[in-house]
Amino acid sequence: MRSSLSQSRSRRRRSGPVSIGFPTKAKLFDLDHPAGYVYLLRSGRVRLASGREAIVDYLVPGDFFGEKCLLPPPLRGQIATALSPVQVLAFRRAELLDRLQNDRRFALQLLKSLALRVYRYELTIRDSVTERAEQRLARLLFRFLPARAGSGWIRLEFSPTNSELAKTIGTTRWRIAHFMRKFKQLGWLDRRPELWVRTEGIGDFLQSARAPR
Repeated sequence: MRSSLSQSRSRRRRSGPVSIGFPTKAKLFDLDHPAGYVYLLRSGRVRLASGREAIVDYLVPGDFFGEKCLLPPPLRGQIATALSPVQVLAFRRAELLDRLQNDRRFALQLLKSLALRVYRYELTIRDSVTERAEQRLARLLFRFLPARAGSGWIRLEFSPTNSELAKTIGTTRWRIAHFMRKFKQLGWLDRRPELWVRTEGIGDFLQSARAPR
């Protein structure tokens, strides 16, 4: 896959960012091959992990990532994995800087994407300090609801495995399995095999978790 990126780069060296497709489970960058580009996700889903044990974010179209390549030297430690077939725009450093200087709308889009990701990281840190693992899991599932989700049963945008959920909220697979069974018994979670949530049920659960004891 990296060879295809190099070939596309050589073919389009003077025409701005490279449009690249990656298949499901492809690594866009990993611990041994740090990001050499800033990516704009155009379609598909990407998982970001810090090392092999901590999942830090799930990305949707419109998100930027790989920004650590702008630091001297580029930092290692992150893994970006395609969860579905994805299409990205890959910006070299010089291309990105030119675009930022000449396109204010693009610059605002990038800043908003990175600011939202920092905000999500802040919420994750806060929740890990103030909330129990069960609540953190429910909040993560709630975040996976599509924008403008209506009432009733809704399929989540992401359907991570129990292992992935454990690495995201910082607990064990056994506890995730226990919480998922509980949520199913409460009547607001199901696997079909994708994850489905009844919006009223998860809303009531999170509201009750916030209530003073």
